[in-house]
Amino acid sequence: MNKRKGFIVLLSIVMLLALLSACTKAAPTPPDNPGTAASNPTGEDQGKEDAGKDPAASQLTGNINISLPNASASVWNAVAEAYMKKNPGVKVKVDNKPAEGYKEWLTAQFAAGVPDVDLVTNNEVGGLVNSKKFMDFYPYFDKVNPYTNQPWQDTLDLKAMGINLEGIGAEDHLYNLNFESVQIVWVYNKEIFQKVGITEAPKTFNEMIDAFNKIKKAGYTPLALGGDSKSMWSGQAGWLVRIYADQYMRDYINIIRSQEQDYTYVPELDEQWKYDLTDPYNDSNSKVTKNEMRLWKAVKDKEGPFKIAGNPQWKAYSENLKKLFDYVPDGFFGVKEDQAYNLFLTGKAATMLGTPASYWQLPKDFADEEKTGATGGVKPFEYGFFNMPSMEGPEVMAPARTIQIPIGFYGFVNKDAKQNELNVDFMMYLTSPEGYAVYLDAIQKSDDASLSGAPAIKGITLPDEMAAAFADFKPIGNTEGYTSAANNLARGMWDYQPSVQDWVGLVQRYFSGKLTTDQYLDQLQANIDKYMEPAMKEAKKELSDLDHPERRPPQR
Repeated sequence: MNKRKGFIVLLSIVMLLALLSACTKAAPTPPDNPGTAASNPTGEDQGKEDAGKDPAASQLTGNINISLPNASASVWNAVAEAYMKKNPGVKVKVDNKPAEGYKEWLTAQFAAGVPDVDLVTNNEVGGLVNSKKFMDFYPYFDKVNPYTNQPWQDTLDLKAMGINLEGIGAEDHLYNLNFESVQIVWVYNKEIFQKVGITEAPKTFNEMIDAFNKIKKAGYTPLALGGDSKSMWSGQAGWLVRIYADQYMRDYINIIRSQEQDYTYVPELDEQWKYDLTDPYNDSNSKVTKNEMRLWKAVKDKEGPFKIAGNPQWKAYSENLKKLFDYVPDGFFGVKEDQAYNLFLTGKAATMLGTPASYWQLPKDFADEEKTGATGGVKPFEYGFFNMPSMEGPEVMAPARTIQIPIGFYGFVNKDAKQNELNVDFMMYLTSPEGYAVYLDAIQKSDDASLSGAPAIKGITLPDEMAAAFADFKPIGNTEGYTSAANNLARGMWDYQPSVQDWVGLVQRYFSGKLTTDQYLDQLQANIDKYMEPAMKEAKKELSDLDHPERRPPQR
């Protein structure tokens, strides 16, 4: 039995507008009830005080190479320049990459040895994360941040980041850092809704489908959504696949939660926990621990929601999901997310998935000639937001939740001790009130970036308008980062890529009407059965480990 205090730290993986993919125990757990991070009214003064320090006092030397996917060059160059001014012996180079092909590019960097790049996002390269190719942040948390003169961990809002240091053991690692938040919401064109006679945003799935019918008859695309393989796996389409599966499979927790004899069991949590579907955070990682080995065993034994074929919950969910995907753009499976976004920007589509960042980003993008494809941009329209509408029916177990987690997935390639120390120093600067103020100011001035959510950094004071806007997005629960049937089976076996790619082809045939629901579920079950053992091997697990799921699997 595990007697250590605290919580087991699990991977929260999401993708913001490119979310997600590799699931590993090496990253933090999503917070119970994410909301606006607390602001410290003295943060601005602290930043000004630090900014007056003599940069010549820095003895740091070296190079830091930054390559992030789809990140604003102006924002990151502003941070780099401010950092170099304080540390003149350091050269920071920003060479950001397109999101399309980033995973392949990053993987290729390791082919010849240690890459030149330092700061990356690593949420889509689970194999590299599992192989410890990235620096572990935990050993640096108790070091003093020279830009605040406090231990680094004391300047981070660890709760908002989903980290509980009391639960960290020798086998736990933090290979990426998440210090902002994201909540997936629906964004809608109020003018299109009004034209077809809809005066209020839909509150239920059936209301939304009724609205989509009217919108489609009026000649608009109801839902601007990308449908290429990337979107289906780690992007917006994949979000919907998993979010709505969650409504039908919330009882997964009764199967995979830690039992008293399990190596994952934490008495302080697990002895008090009770199953409660009225609480959208009932299965959060800080309320109940999960045993990953029990999940693998449930998949093998086809127990509860981990059984797909012949399961009424899976059938009802799949039929509703197919209904939703009837309202996507023409040629859906060839549509990329930027193309879908263009449909919304130009007033051709009525809704899209977004985040609170859309509150500020849309006005910028209406004027963006490249994004709109129009000289001088397009005429802005009034837009609004609504939360994930709930599917209804006898098989539904609970209201819809969404993805609401800390994000960033910033990781450093693991190098020698000197380079790692330099890289950490840069991250300490960025997550200090002074450095984050530079970052935030650059975002406000940019035409291609917006803050996605409240920062999990102490001493930060957001502008009043921004803080108020974030407060308006009501939390409804989080689905991301849990080892559940919805997350680990709805798009194939976990994030094992051969299984995911087979599923993409399978769901295309289903949505196109070439398969019945029963045929789709039979073939999805066959997919899971085929790839379970290879997926376990990739995660360094063996089928023999399932004979005793209460035991910690051996290191391999």
